[in-house]
Amino acid sequence: MLERVHTVATGVWSALAGGAAAGFLAREALGLRQPLVALAWLVGAAIPLAAFARRRSHDGRCPLALRRRSRDGGRWWRARARDERGQAAVEFVALVLLAALVLGALVAASTRFDGRSFGGFLAFRIVCTIERDCHDGDGSLTRAYGTRDAALVRDLAPNLVYEPGERQLPVDWRNCRRVACAEAPDEPNLDVHRSHAGERATAFTRILRRDAETFIQYWFYYPDSRSTWAGSDDLWDRAWGHAEDRGFVGETPAYPGTHRDDWEAYAIRIDPGGRAWVRASSHRHWQGCMRLWCKNRWTARTGWTRVSRGSHAGHIPIRHELRGGPHWVYPRQIVPLSPGGESSRPLLLPDAPRRRVHRVPLLPGHDLDERTTTGEGLRLVPLETLDARGYRAIDEGVRPPWQKDAYWDPESDES
Repeated sequence: MLERVHTVATGVWSALAGGAAAGFLAREALGLRQPLVALAWLVGAAIPLAAFARRRSHDGRCPLALRRRSRDGGRWWRARARDERGQAAVEFVALVLLAALVLGALVAASTRFDGRSFGGFLAFRIVCTIERDCHDGDGSLTRAYGTRDAALVRDLAPNLVYEPGERQLPVDWRNCRRVACAEAPDEPNLDVHRSHAGERATAFTRILRRDAETFIQYWFYYPDSRSTWAGSDDLWDRAWGHAEDRGFVGETPAYPGTHRDDWEAYAIRIDPGGRAWVRASSHRHWQGCMRLWCKNRWTARTGWTRVSRGSHAGHIPIRHELRGGPHWVYPRQIVPLSPGGESSRPLLLPDAPRRRVHRVPLLPGHDLDERTTTGEGLRLVPLETLDARGYRAIDEGVRPPWQKDAYWDPESDES
């Protein structure tokens, strides 16, 4: 009886320790939220329970093989088997607790760990393994670019983080050109890859090579765009909505700056040394960070691009800090040679001990509590394989990617 109580208690304790370690890893190291943390708990608890069930099954067969005819031999072998089971259980619990301590130390030592990105990768892999729908469209990348470049385009796909209030996802214009079919919940802790209507978050890709450099472009389509400031679009809609309800006007006029169709982009520049530099489109030009001095500059890749509310203009989320010390803090930037910012060969700024402005990437889960679409779950479609004649602009003032200068000249400052 005592042996059974000891075995049950050890199994329960091991399951709790395994679940706690897995939950800690999911929440603190990977930055996951519910229900993925709960799923990690269950998986962590199931592993030691499965190990115990297997060991019990094995030990249940051992006494039959080890039984001795002698009067004392049988008792000695059975006692030894019980001791080994108890010792293995204690060792397992010790290993689980040691793993939890090691993980805790790693999290404490690496406060800039990009948990949301890795968590999105892990969650997508788990879901797509169950649904057998992992990157079902990536065959088109291989056909368009070859195996090596297709893998590069997939690996460097950006993670999107949305300014609060932005409900649209980038979608496939061939399936969705209405705002309603592109909208998804605006929840800060949500990593979303499908809209309410079931449309997949989609990026259209393009590869160019020039002077030993490789350029990869990711183009995003949104059904509409409205540049907003301080919630002015909400005030506009409410004011005109009340007037319409009272019969003062027949129809609410469009908010100033609103237009149908919107194309934005995220561009990567890989230099001959293999370093990746990025920038995002914003109101007909490009941005590194959100600051004015980042206009048309390339900045070191952080893995993230931020989508502004309403207009969908992008920038690389970076915080600028004033610090002492002689060294640069990642990431550095590429700036144009010409003072006016015209398109020209870029200049890589050298290390400058006197410089005190440091650029620190803003990571969702650490610095930004906003909704995301991690790149692992983006559906990627090569633009080179599409028939552009099938596109019909709803707003004649909005040009699709293949009619933009940057599509043909990746160093162009016009987006």
